[in-house]
Amino acid sequence: MMVTLKKSLHAIAEDYRCNAFMKTRFVVVFFRVANYLACRSRLTLWFGAPVILLYIVVCDWLMGIEIPVKTKIGKGLTLYHGTGLVINGYCVMGDYCVVRHGVTIGNTIRSDGTNSGVPVIGNRVEFGAHSVALGDIRIGDGARIGAGAVLLCNVPDGAVAVGVPARVTSGEQP
Repeated sequence: MMVTLKKSLHAIAEDYRCNAFMKTRFVVVFFRVANYLACRSRLTLWFGAPVILLYIVVCDWLMGIEIPVKTKIGKGLTLYHGTGLVINGYCVMGDYCVVRHGVTIGNTIRSDGTNSGVPVIGNRVEFGAHSVALGDIRIGDGARIGAGAVLLCNVPDGAVAVGVPARVTSGEQP
């Protein structure tokens, strides 16, 4: 997927609209700018290196929000608080996802020492505070991951995952 200026500007506008607080607006807009510079071409990566480095220092080191610049994230990313947030750089996240503080999305280390894959996340997925999604799993469109859940398995579209380890429910309310 090619990163274009038009797509990046549209994503910035959607991210800004979806985030109500200045801190999270700042982070998502700064991420989009750094993402564009890092992913567009070698030239933008080279000339954008100071901006990318500033993004890493401010967002990752100072604010504790680790979203690597080359992560593929769809438009409309909504962050609530963000502190303690870790998203693996190889993760693929769809449009209009909601991520709360303390969320970890990453890989696991297998018994032979190699890394597993990372989650592929659909559109409109919502992560509760301090939830964890690990490994080569797919989280379907419209899924919800409960607060504190540790997700190690696939989640179908529209389902809800809760608990440690997470169990998947149909998502229907009684």
